[in-house]
Amino acid sequence: MEDVHQLRSTGKEADRPTEQAGVSRREGLISEPETMRVVPTQATSGTSAQRSEAAPAREPARLPERGARYALITGLIMGVLVALVTIVLVLVNAGLFNEAHRQVLRDALTVRVALLLAAIYGITWLVALIVAFVGGLILGRIAVRRRLGFLAGAVGGIVYSLLLWPTSFIPAYPGNLTGTATLDAGTAVLEVLWCLLWGLGGALVCLAGTWVASARHPHYRDR
Repeated sequence: MEDVHQLRSTGKEADRPTEQAGVSRREGLISEPETMRVVPTQATSGTSAQRSEAAPAREPARLPERGARYALITGLIMGVLVALVTIVLVLVNAGLFNEAHRQVLRDALTVRVALLLAAIYGITWLVALIVAFVGGLILGRIAVRRRLGFLAGAVGGIVYSLLLWPTSFIPAYPGNLTGTATLDAGTAVLEVLWCLLWGLGGALVCLAGTWVASARHPHYRDR
C-alpha cells in the first residue's frame, strides 16, 4: 500500500510542471497581442511624419498678364457709357430742362421742377454706380488685381467728366441750366476739381466690385 501511495504522489508531482508550463504558455499567448498593438502605432506615426515632410509646398497662384491694359479699356468703356446715358436722359427731358432754365433766370424755380431734376440726376448717379460696380466685377474676374479696379474706376470717372465738359459750351444744350460756360481760369480749375471728384468716386466703387469678384481667388484667399 505504501508503494501505491508513493507512486501516486510522484505522479502528481510530475504533472505539476506540465501544468505550470501550460499556464506560462497561455500567459505568453495572452501577452503577445499587447506587444503587437504597440508596434503598428509607432509605424503609422513614422509614416505620417514622413508623408508630412514629403508633402510639396503649395505653389503661389498665377495672376493673368496684361492687367493694366484691361483696366484702361474697362475704364474707358465705363466713362463713355455713363456719359452717353447722361446725355440721352438730358435730351429726352429737354422740355423739362428748358423750363427749369427759364425759371432759374427768373429766380422762381418751382418745387415740382426741382424734384424732377433731382430724380433725373439721381438716375444718372445710380447708373454710374451700377456701371462702375459691374465693371469692377468683370475686371476682377479677368485681371484679379484689386489695384487695377481702382485704376479703372479713376479712368472711367475722369473720362466721364471730360466728355461732359464740352457740352457746357454748347448754347442749345438743354443741360446748361445757368447758361453757356466761358473758357477761363476759373472754369478750368472747376473742371479739374470735378474730374478728381468723379475719378475718386468711380475708383472706390470699381474697387468694391473688384474686391467682391476676387475674394475667393487663391492669390487673396491664402494670405
